Amino acid sequence: MKKLLCVFIIVVVILPYAYSESEDEFFFRRGMELYRAKQYNFAIEDMEKALIANPAHFRAANMLGKIYRKKKLMKKSLDYYLLSLSVNPSQPNIHYIVGTLYDYFYSNLNSAKHYMKAVELDPAHRYAHLKLVRYYLEKKDAKSANLHFETSFKLGNALAAPFKNEADKAYASKNETQALLQYRKTVNKNPADLETYYRISEIYIRKKEFQNAVRWLEKITYTRPDSEKAYVRLGNLYLTAPLSQNKKFLYNMAVTHLTSALAINSHNLDAILLLAEVYRKSGRIEEAEKLYKKVEDIENGCK
Repeated sequence: MKKLLCVFIIVVVILPYAYSESEDEFFFRRGMELYRAKQYNFAIEDMEKALIANPAHFRAANMLGKIYRKKKLMKKSLDYYLLSLSVNPSQPNIHYIVGTLYDYFYSNLNSAKHYMKAVELDPAHRYAHLKLVRYYLEKKDAKSANLHFETSFKLGNALAAPFKNEADKAYASKNETQALLQYRKTVNKNPADLETYYRISEIYIRKKEFQNAVRWLEKITYTRPDSEKAYVRLGNLYLTAPLSQNKKFLYNMAVTHLTSALAINSHNLDAILLLAEVYRKSGRIEEAEKLYKKVEDIENGCK
């Protein structure tokens, strides 16, 4: 009995120390609770204390990056994420987030470096694969761009299939509100499914929500700057839809998108005719006539 009592006393004395938190973990845990309660400023204080107690606490650095990104303080966010990667470089999703932050600052080489690291660490990171498409297209490396695009599509396709099936059923039954909901879930799972972006923009056009239609088409041209069809549709919207009271702005935007389409395919008749119409409406008659003549030449088989 005496021996048992001694063991009990030892356990009671040791347990608090064996299971007590380190200082950095205490502040990190409390900071997480404050974050979940949306008390972001207090959460920042505790995450900073966790880092002071342990400068290698990369999870605290990640949370600080996340909070500052939520607060739109992108430079501070980037600094903390980079601090996290300096401690633990084997975080594919943090590399992806850092890539998006470098995109925010138009630092394309730095963003590409982190997207590449993300797919190196996690070959199934479909979002990072998709981000590399634009980078390789800008480098005139269509082969690498298409490889990353196809990889992203394949990785997301099975995940998106249930949502796309539901969306297609809703679309067929003319329930466009439900179709939009399911199509947005589709592209969240498979961001490389650009045909679904087109479908979403078409629905918004029918609903006369033209700004939303433009936004979804611009997502396509951002992801794939070689999307000839998207540029033509954007040019058509800026020419025909009531997107602004400023006609000069609308015509300039139409010209920008249509010339982008023609840079990809100089014989795109839809783009040429739309651009001619823009020039005609904006008083650039001579330029419009040249384009109408170009259409005739193409239709007659002239180069």
